[in-house]
Order: sequence, then structure tokens, then C-alpha cells
Amino acid sequence: MERQTVDLPQFSGLRGIAALLVLFFHLRTPQGLELHFGVVDAFSKFGFLGVDVFFVLSGFILCHVYGTSFSGGIERKNLRNFGVARFARIYPLHLVTTLMMLGAYWAAMRAGVTPTETSGYSWESFLLSLLLVHEWFGVVAPNPGSWSISVEFASYLIFPFIVGYVLRVPRLWPLALIAVGAIAVDTLEGTRVLRSVTEFVMGCSAYAAARHIDTRRVSMFAGLTFILPFIAADIAGHELAGLTALSFAVTVLLLSRPASWEPFARLCASRPLVFLGDISYSVYLLQWFIWIGWKHELARLPFFAAHPYLMILGAAMSVVLCATASYFIFEHWARRRLRGLLMVGKTPVRIVTIGAESAKTE
Repeated sequence: MERQTVDLPQFSGLRGIAALLVLFFHLRTPQGLELHFGVVDAFSKFGFLGVDVFFVLSGFILCHVYGTSFSGGIERKNLRNFGVARFARIYPLHLVTTLMMLGAYWAAMRAGVTPTETSGYSWESFLLSLLLVHEWFGVVAPNPGSWSISVEFASYLIFPFIVGYVLRVPRLWPLALIAVGAIAVDTLEGTRVLRSVTEFVMGCSAYAAARHIDTRRVSMFAGLTFILPFIAADIAGHELAGLTALSFAVTVLLLSRPASWEPFARLCASRPLVFLGDISYSVYLLQWFIWIGWKHELARLPFFAAHPYLMILGAAMSVVLCATASYFIFEHWARRRLRGLLMVGKTPVRIVTIGAESAKTE
């Protein structure tokens, strides 16, 4: 069968922006301080909404890459290859950062320093984290940021069983699913697992909608739909969960065409942001480990104590540098190695690429 290639680098750039927003949110609160950033303060105060972008984007990308593998039913080989690809994508770095956090905890205890949060260092937390089910039971992991990886794992488990139904719904039904999802997210605001899985399904629905709807005339509004949740949350003083999920699903839908002249699409497709998208998983999982060292130790140095904004700039740069090294030295290598060892079959019939995300379906 002829190989097909669809290149949408703007989705890598969007993932890079989301990772920076989460990092921005964590860095705004050094020990005993809460920093403000003027006109962009809303994006630091509510930067945690970047995780919602991850879930919506994940649903869209998996439909784009694997939709044809499961559209006609679930075959054992396709299911195995999907599981291997997803395991290779998320697990190696999750395991390494979990061990790094346990090592940091052990070093702190040996030095006589008791962490402010110790619930993530129990045997229960460690074992559930290894199984990627810690967030299902409301347990804090050694690497707290990995709660979203636990939810992502839940999304992977249901994906092969729902994607065929989502892609077969009539023309305008995907938009209805997105609207219903936004209402559900608003209802499930305090339940992170159900909320995030719903956002994942909304991302799948956005992909289904993109197959039927020509968004070229309105794609120029993608930047506005992306920033809307942050501005609205800043005005309201709290996040608006339903609006957030709806806005990000619409953003992904509007970005689903190849980037052309639209400013936000071109920004997301720019080389720096695509590169940040490539390393975004390392940025996300390493930031907690690196930030602990900065805010508990380096923040005490007289220079950084007097210049907290320079301190968080240094912390951000160190996260990006370490994430770059992690991606090229370990993450990318481990992913390709595991896929090569565990995949079934060697002859791809379709290759789809979206920025850094690529997969071979057979």
C-alpha cells in the first residue's frame, strides 16, 4: 500500500507552549514568594491549564496516527503494536524520573532535611506509580507531575475500543460530542481522572470533526481560542474547566490544517517551538526534580534571593538544557530501542507524522 505522510508541525509547537506554561506555573512560586509578570500574569497563574492541552492534543494525535488501525475492529497485532509504541513513549522516562525523585528524597533524609510533602515516598506510592495507576487511587507519586501520565495511561487503555465509534459518527455529531464533553468536564471539575479522560475523548472528537469540516475560513481565530481560558480564568479569579476544555478542543480543530499564513499556526510551527515540543515530555517530567533544587537550595544564595526573577530564569534555562540532554541521550534512544525490540512485523503501510509524534501502522 502507498505510504502517506501528513506533516503538521504546529501540534509539536502547541505541545511545546503547553509544557512552557506548566513550567511557568511552577516557577512563579519560589520559597515564600509569589511572583507576578504584568500583562502575561494570567499565563503564569493559570499555566497548569497546559496539562489540559496535553490531553486534548493526545486524543487528536492518536486518532490521526492510529485511527485506521482500529477503525475496522481490533486486531491483536495492531493492539500489541499500539501498546508497545505507547509504553515506549511514556514509561522509560517516567521510571527514571521516579527513581531520581526517590534518590533525592533519600539524599535529603540523609542530610537531615525533611521534605514538605512526604506522602509520595511510601511503598504504596512507589508501587502504584510503577504500575501507572497512582492517580486512579488518588495517591501522590514520587514525581508528583506524573499524575497526568497515569491518566494518559488510562486514556490509552480505552482508545482502541472507542476510536472506531468516534470516527464513524455522522458529520456534525463530533461537534455535539465536544459540546457534551465540555459540559461533562465542568461537572467533573474536581475529578482529575474523569475530567482528563473526557478531554482526551474531546480531542478524538475534534479529529473526527476535522475530517468533515473545512476550518480554513475560521482558522485565524485559533490563537484567540487558545488564550481565552487564561484570560477568562484571570477575570473570574479561578479556572473555568468547561470553557478550558471547549476552547482547547476548538483550538486543535482550527489548527488541523497544514500551517499557512495564520499567525498562531505559523508561530506553533516555528522551529524553536517545534523543538520545545520534541523535548516537552522531558521538560514536563524533569521540571519538578530540578525546581526542588532551585527553590530549596539555590534560592537561598544572596544573589538569587535579591533577584528572584533571574533565579527563575536560571531555573527555566536549566530545565530546558537538562530536557534537551535527556531527549537526545536517553528518551529518544529508549523509545526507538523498545519499539524495535517489541514491535510485531517490519513492513509499514502507512506513515503519519505530526511534529515529533510519528508511528508506523501495519
